Amino acid sequence: MIREFWVKNFLSIKDKQELNFEAKSAESELVSQMSDGTLLYKLGIFYGSNASGKSNMLMALNAVFCRLVYPRVDASKLIDDYMPFEQTKDLPVEMFVSFYADGVRYDYEVKYNAQYILHEELNYYPNGFKSLFYERNFVDKNIQADIKFGASLHLTLKTQESIRDNTLNNHSVLSVCRKNNFKEDIRQFTALHEWVMTKYHDVDGDKNRPQGVIEILKEASANPKKLRFYTQMLKKADLNIVGYHVAKEDRIIPKEFRELIQKENIAETLKDELLSPTKDIIIFENQSESGKFEVSLNGQSNGTIKYIQILETLYDLITGSHVYYLDELGEDLHYDLLFYYLNVFLYNSNQSQLLITSQETALLAQDIINENRGVVWFVEKNRETASSEYNRGDSFGLHKNLSLYNSYRIGRLGAKPELGSVFVDLED
Repeated sequence: MIREFWVKNFLSIKDKQELNFEAKSAESELVSQMSDGTLLYKLGIFYGSNASGKSNMLMALNAVFCRLVYPRVDASKLIDDYMPFEQTKDLPVEMFVSFYADGVRYDYEVKYNAQYILHEELNYYPNGFKSLFYERNFVDKNIQADIKFGASLHLTLKTQESIRDNTLNNHSVLSVCRKNNFKEDIRQFTALHEWVMTKYHDVDGDKNRPQGVIEILKEASANPKKLRFYTQMLKKADLNIVGYHVAKEDRIIPKEFRELIQKENIAETLKDELLSPTKDIIIFENQSESGKFEVSLNGQSNGTIKYIQILETLYDLITGSHVYYLDELGEDLHYDLLFYYLNVFLYNSNQSQLLITSQETALLAQDIINENRGVVWFVEKNRETASSEYNRGDSFGLHKNLSLYNSYRIGRLGAKPELGSVFVDLED
């Protein structure tokens, strides 16, 4: 889970903007307690007008973990997520994140431009006390970075030197453990790297994970526990669905296409898949008072398909310790179904975290949100600089009896569009 985060000079964020997920009381399903006693909110919601910068904060959170774990094989390659604020595009991006991995707190700070990581420092708290994992500073494009390692890692001099040799100026020190030729014993590196890679996810899910509904449901049908979860959640959502099964459907493959695929220099397994005479389809079992009937995937609404896609995220959140970022959650979903989804997460998860952007302001009227205002951030653009600013819901000094929803609706909390006249003038 993420404890704290700040970012500077990234996309629409010019000045340093901070997020803090620490809670004061454990007496809420919104709060989870870490092994060191720290209380953290499991949910974070970002509100604001279109183009205010809500999604950019999710992208920044994703970017800091990408910097930490993804290596580069070529020193000349540019850093993918160097996306500075337009008015300060000659300055580096700066980020900091304090997070937990396998019960241990880590603090990571990084500063980088398009070509090089200029500075990074990783500290951790293995016994409750702050210890250096490593610190790295850029020296010159043709000179190895200056890297120092913490004594608590107990790395041999040979291993330290090998890590330095394998660390290019455009990727983190930690990510070196992903390089195939690295053979030294760096278990603390690989353990942290694996945790972040498997537990901290990209915005709207992992890039390398199948996201198609057919693939999602096929995978679930092969896992009894996951199939039970999907069946229950589809029934409870009042979609009129009581189950589903995978079926085969004949395919017509034109001769020209078959010949073209046979000539392509691709894996035989992929050729077999493309040229298979059948394809997998999903058949849903629906219920009515007059009996059951079947409906294909193509016959389902956009809302049903969207719901199935985000169930994969929900399954991970309640069966493990994961961090997910979902952009515009609630799109295509009825409000009651959205709030139900969030409640299933809150009441069934332990140490997972879900950070979302949403336009569904009715969530602010719910008691569980109004009583835990620290889970909400209001985002708006500074009129002078056009830079995004983020204010936590409990920073406005509102009395506890005042409705967060009503305060936002009347404009007391900002983060609302200032719209012009409804009349349009087309004359010169």
